Amino acid sequence: MKKKLSAFLTAVVALTLAVIMASGCSFISGGKQGGAATPSDSQIAAQTVNFETTPKERNIEDAFVEAVAQVERTTVQIITSGGKYAGSGVIVDITFAAEGSNAAWKQDDNMIYIITCHHMVSTTGSYGIQGIGEIEVRLPDEDCSYTNADYVFYGYIGSERPSYYTSQGYAITLVGGDFESDIAILKLDLSVAAKSGNKLSKDKVQKAQIPDDDYTVSLGETVFAVGNPTGALPGSVARGIISSRQIRSVSVEDIGTMSLMQIDVATNGGSSGGGLYNLYGELIGITNAGASKDEFEGINFAIPCYLENGNGFVEIAKQLGGTATDDNYGYVSGRTVKGFDVAESSGVVYVSNVYSGSSVYGDLQREDILLSIQVNDGAITQISNTTTVKNIISQVVAGDIVRFTVSRQVVVWNSGPFARYETQQLTISAEIKSFRFCDTGYYPE
Repeated sequence: MKKKLSAFLTAVVALTLAVIMASGCSFISGGKQGGAATPSDSQIAAQTVNFETTPKERNIEDAFVEAVAQVERTTVQIITSGGKYAGSGVIVDITFAAEGSNAAWKQDDNMIYIITCHHMVSTTGSYGIQGIGEIEVRLPDEDCSYTNADYVFYGYIGSERPSYYTSQGYAITLVGGDFESDIAILKLDLSVAAKSGNKLSKDKVQKAQIPDDDYTVSLGETVFAVGNPTGALPGSVARGIISSRQIRSVSVEDIGTMSLMQIDVATNGGSSGGGLYNLYGELIGITNAGASKDEFEGINFAIPCYLENGNGFVEIAKQLGGTATDDNYGYVSGRTVKGFDVAESSGVVYVSNVYSGSSVYGDLQREDILLSIQVNDGAITQISNTTTVKNIISQVVAGDIVRFTVSRQVVVWNSGPFARYETQQLTISAEIKSFRFCDTGYYPE
């Protein structure tokens, strides 16, 4: 793809040189050289016009303006927690083709897909991930306004939807999300009415185009982001460059180490989930992280469209969307969900939370004191701190059997307001599940 731009600029330079050489010939060869007559004032004036060609810089500006116009309506504003948090998303041109018995998730002409950051639609603990609850998604209308009620839709992401869900209906639902790559896919059902009560036609929605899988970026290449900085400025455009030809290994707060593209494009809180585009208007990244403004400036990052390790947003989105078969819909290969948090107090490690639908739900309980862990038939490891738990659990894969030895307060006698407890030591076995609908804790049958 980068060859396209190089070829475009080369053609412009060649054209400019050709015009200069042709118009300059009258001056170089005039009079004593070549026998041509000295040009008149009118001839000189006419020739001078040819020098007013468009410089290379102006052509990049034109390409930039055209690319912005091409993509400015592909970015959506996402509002969560009753307006407490806000971010961005991108309407993507990816065809998801989940087939098989799960008819509820099949491709439908009414469906529009939005890619965003996982952390935009979830709250995260050490191992557990929960949906953010009710969300509002605002699409830009034909005038790029985000306040048109015909373009505002509601959804719910979580394990406990409100009782009125089935009667009211939500237009926005979760396809799937992946904590490690910080990618989530939302589905917008246009057969469900918008905030205004009207239904939006699919031809009024603009989708971002994605480059071919052989796409590579160039160091210093001009790129731009469209997002929602501060959470209240949707549709904002920021321009910059690719700052490194290498993919950076970056430690991202609450997520861990990620492989990201370094850019100097200005991004702020609320920009997460927005699109990063090249001058062809192709979606090449999803903005998700940046260095602290208190320490550094101009160091920001985006999730690339393609990565060698398969964690580019296109590869993850296709796995979450089930492009192969119905069976892998909502899954990401190799991911597992453990679904509990641990804490430490006075040298004792205990379970601080267990998430609905997770691998250990119904087995571990809050306030269980963890004594030891064994994975499959391996060694039994005694637990003395939370780091030991994290190191062991981070290595398990789907299908592994994890045995916890816990100390638990158990009711052995209960009569009205009186109860007697006894501390018992229990062995609990749990099979680690695949990472499905991972950021909601919602596991449909």
